Amino acid sequence: MRVLAGLLLVLAVPAVQAQMYKCADERGKMRYSDKPFTDCKSSVTITAPPKPSDSKSAARKAPPPSAKLPPAPPGFKGPAQKTAVPAAPARQTSSAPTEYDKKYARSQCRTLKEEETWLLNPRNAGVESRDARVAQVRQALADCR
Repeated sequence: MRVLAGLLLVLAVPAVQAQMYKCADERGKMRYSDKPFTDCKSSVTITAPPKPSDSKSAARKAPPPSAKLPPAPPGFKGPAQKTAVPAAPARQTSSAPTEYDKKYARSQCRTLKEEETWLLNPRNAGVESRDARVAQVRQALADCR
């Protein structure tokens, strides 16, 4: 069905070529339109040539072939997946935080402290859900101390 629809679209493209009109005015400026010019002395009709199919770009845009799916576990009653998701490569993680992790944690703690100070300021007493947010910030700050 998809092949038939694609074939119909490909065959319909040459029939839909648009005509363009080109005109040079007194100053020599070129004007283009899809309707003929009435005030132009030297009007030229341009038809768009059909675009050649680029087999290289079509090959690049083609979806990758679907991978084979593992068998469904016993008792599985749902429909089978159509494509398999490739497993993510294993990450090498270490238990010791890096220098970047330490800087990021300090930055987050500083931001939380500033937010707590801002929320506790009497000028910001009208902030919606202020007490709940203060509790959330204090709970997050417990990890910093």
